[in-house]
Amino acid sequence: MVASFVASLTTDISPWIPCALSMASAILCLALLAIMPTSKIPDEDLALPRSPQPESTIKTTALARLFETFSNRNTIFTIPIFLVGILRYATLSMLIQYAHVRFQLKISTGATFYTETAIVNIFLFLFLIPQVTAYIRERYKIRPQVIDLFLVRMSVSLMCIGALAIGLASTSKLLPLGVAIFASGFGSRVSALSLISYWIPASSKATIYAAITVLESLGHAVGDPGMQHIFAAALKFENVFWLALPFFVVSGCYFLAALSASCISVENEEGKGDRED
Repeated sequence: MVASFVASLTTDISPWIPCALSMASAILCLALLAIMPTSKIPDEDLALPRSPQPESTIKTTALARLFETFSNRNTIFTIPIFLVGILRYATLSMLIQYAHVRFQLKISTGATFYTETAIVNIFLFLFLIPQVTAYIRERYKIRPQVIDLFLVRMSVSLMCIGALAIGLASTSKLLPLGVAIFASGFGSRVSALSLISYWIPASSKATIYAAITVLESLGHAVGDPGMQHIFAAALKFENVFWLALPFFVVSGCYFLAALSASCISVENEEGKGDRED
């Protein structure tokens, strides 16, 4: 939130100022990590005897858990949600270029869209959503996985509507409205991770989360350059309306993710997140 605002003020003076500030922040974080205390291992864990397992057995077990998890119907329907989730920040980066080309908005000014996104997320996920979910769970006794599923569906729907609103904005003054709607759905990944944790045993979570990270990395490898190619193709059209083509494509992707999320059901699912193998 602060970085985008500072960058918008200092980039016009010299691009080296935000670059130097970011490097200083990274060095400061490394210094803080160096002085952080290490976590203590409970004495009972140290006292437990541990028998080494063959490496081949560990690999076989990890692969078996991975295939078992992704054979679950609900898990398969969450994959599109993780894939399109990588388009969040790629869309914001594209928005800065789009606003500069179509509305002659300064690139430094466009960086404030990141600040707006941060403000919306802080308000939603630090104040509003925790209070509302806690009230609903206490008042109506609704299971956490039902709430997480609702948040997933709502998040991808908001990003679908927000991307479409950005593309249909006829003036630069309407862009912040579309960004606010789009940013309201940024919690889709967290809610999806929370939701998928109900269907996997606790001992498999590390393997599954690593697989999801790899899946998202593959999505970045395709999605980020794909957005740039779509925008480059849109620049060839004479009608400025088609400059927003990347946002229409993103909106379509989130629409497909919303359809996928609508196929997820938690009515007859038995939670496994607390089970130990």
